[in-house]
Amino acid sequence: MPNVKLKRKVLDVYTLVALLVYFGVSFININIYREWGDKISKRAVDAFWASPSGAVASAESTPIFVPIAGIILGIVLGYYLYRYLFKSVWFFNIKKPLPNLMKFVVGVFILFTFIRGGYGRAPLNPSKAYFSEKTFYNHAAVNTQWSLLRDYFTRSTLLRNPYPFYSDDAAIASAIKPVFEHNPDSAVQVLTTTRPNIVLIMMESFVGDLVASLGGEKGITPNLEKLIHEGILFDHIYAASDRSDKGMIGILSGFPAQGPESIIKYIPKHENIPAIGEELDSLGYSNSFYHGGQSEFYNFKSYMLTHGIDRVVDQANFGLHEERASWGVYDHVIFNQMIKDFRREQQPFFSTMFTLINHEPFDLKGKYKFGNDSNPNKFKSTAYYTDSVIFDFIEKAKQEQWYKNTLFVLIADHGHRLPTEKWDLSHPNRFHIPLVFFGDVIKKEYRGKVISRIGNQTDLATTLLQQLGANTERYPWSRDLFNPTTTEVAFYNSKDAFGIITSEQTLSFDNIGKSINYQADPSFSKVKSDSLLNIAKAYYQGVYKQFLAY
Repeated sequence: MPNVKLKRKVLDVYTLVALLVYFGVSFININIYREWGDKISKRAVDAFWASPSGAVASAESTPIFVPIAGIILGIVLGYYLYRYLFKSVWFFNIKKPLPNLMKFVVGVFILFTFIRGGYGRAPLNPSKAYFSEKTFYNHAAVNTQWSLLRDYFTRSTLLRNPYPFYSDDAAIASAIKPVFEHNPDSAVQVLTTTRPNIVLIMMESFVGDLVASLGGEKGITPNLEKLIHEGILFDHIYAASDRSDKGMIGILSGFPAQGPESIIKYIPKHENIPAIGEELDSLGYSNSFYHGGQSEFYNFKSYMLTHGIDRVVDQANFGLHEERASWGVYDHVIFNQMIKDFRREQQPFFSTMFTLINHEPFDLKGKYKFGNDSNPNKFKSTAYYTDSVIFDFIEKAKQEQWYKNTLFVLIADHGHRLPTEKWDLSHPNRFHIPLVFFGDVIKKEYRGKVISRIGNQTDLATTLLQQLGANTERYPWSRDLFNPTTTEVAFYNSKDAFGIITSEQTLSFDNIGKSINYQADPSFSKVKSDSLLNIAKAYYQGVYKQFLAY
């Protein structure tokens, strides 16, 4: 009898563990989907293990009481139901192995049949659950636990291309050729010098809805509006993807996002891609990178140091007395340090600053400009703070001797669902971001100019290097935004979908359901829409092919 009780305890523990995993994954998925617009995946789990504190900080902006209560309630009710239904069930008597073996075989057969979805040529996959044009409904129809396990057990994304649309390289090259057509002789020089100091400010989560000049709400970024009126605004720029690691590669290396993968995660791969810092290093620039958080996060530090950046400054360079938020040191502290450091910096210099505070959980010490009663208002308040400290930095810079020969470039790393909470990952507005050039090195006739050509975050690399007269051959995915003959098209990408934007039509394609999940103009010619979609398919197949080759 004691042996039977022990076996029953083993079954009880197994059931509790299964319930904990099931409801834990289910309710954690709710918060992840709320923030990322995608189901829990291997990438989300990897991000947690890479930086547990960062993951916890991100989760602080989402309601946690309901998920925790849901997990506890699910486990309690599930365990009670198990005890009620199976109170008289014990382990089978192993003295009769043949009957038990037959039951085991039959059980495995039935489970395998349902798990595989039958015995047709194609096994069960998420596209069989898709039924709607609305991305959210399709995601809701896919079993969360199955989706996570599938992410772990499918063939490695380092071995296969998830965009197998074309059979050969020639077809890919032919399809995307129109994207990169331009007349080099039409290039425009907007700077007064080819060797300016360059301060590149990557603004965390600075979606276009924060900027009035991009159609956003007025009053959130009043200082950016001042810079726009005196600088150059590109008002139809779209981020490469939806996460910072992909945005950084898009900005500094001109390399598009890779859907389910991120090249910066793999040091042997990211060491082989080009980057602006390398080019400027060869031109004699002194290069630096500033960030208030951990520079090791997402391999930012290794990426910088292997691409011509001489000095990396992060939260480890500041004492415990400095003001800190969940992710690290406040942005104004970093900007003040930059002012001090630049006085000793050899010119010309190139410095990148990646802001921090406009990130979940949207921490601010002191007053929230728009209140802190909701996430949208907290988000607008941290954006207002970012706007203020950037402007304060530039105003202080005007008092420094290096200012007159400095170009300031402001661009977002990616968009965000806030403050409107309207755009999912299929909608282009989720990826709409500002790009602003500012400084006395801009020719007077170009100051206050708005360039409305459609372009990508990835185009900054070639655009900037072209102004310096540097070679851009290593950046085949990047284009010159100042060249009026550059094709007006942009691409955006998330884990399971990708989109293409032109002046006539915008399409998003769900690569799991193999269907269009967004189209700006449903009445647009199907032939033309299919042609655009084929370009996008070839584009991302080519990008991923190069990712695998690095």
